[in-house]
Amino acid sequence: MINYLTDRRDQIVFWETPTLMQPLYGEALQKPEIGKHRFVIASDGVYVEAINPVLEVRLPVAKSGIKLPYGKIGAVGICLVNGKIPKRILQDICEKTFLCGEYEWAGLVVWDKIRKEYELYEPEVISFSAGHISYRNVLPDKYNLVMDLHSHGTVPAFFSKTDDQSDIGGFYIAGVVGNCDSGEPTFATRIVVNGHFFESPDFRKFFN
Repeated sequence: MINYLTDRRDQIVFWETPTLMQPLYGEALQKPEIGKHRFVIASDGVYVEAINPVLEVRLPVAKSGIKLPYGKIGAVGICLVNGKIPKRILQDICEKTFLCGEYEWAGLVVWDKIRKEYELYEPEVISFSAGHISYRNVLPDKYNLVMDLHSHGTVPAFFSKTDDQSDIGGFYIAGVVGNCDSGEPTFATRIVVNGHFFESPDFRKFFN
């Protein structure tokens, strides 16, 4: 399949992040390898696919200007493997961001592999102020990371260059809550897939 790649380094890149054809006639592709991502070329363009123990992702990367001779990709979006997150956790997140007011707050929504349930985990904070927060994002082994959230105090929600550096690795939903001192907070969301950033529905939509 990759015999045309004559350089071993190119072969390694392909195996680590393959680009595959969406079958037009044959059986559907098997799911990606856990924790890794791949690109799939379908009839209308390129998609990214990834899976980990708590998330499954299939999202558009680039639309083709012509119809390609490949199969249709099927449903796209972000799926929580263990179902939606309880609304009480979202309420807890909102309360904590509002109580912190002008100061930034951070919290991680995790899946407890032992208890088989979602939890809000507050990481150890190294430093924080009205303009930044630094925290340790190493989780206990019993947790899988689902969401990495933080607040922006009185500033609107957006992803800063610092956030871009923080999100350079990993595979999770990232969210920001802004204008926490007002009655009309703002929200920003994206999904991080091994250093790549993709658009995502508002993180509040993953709660029920």
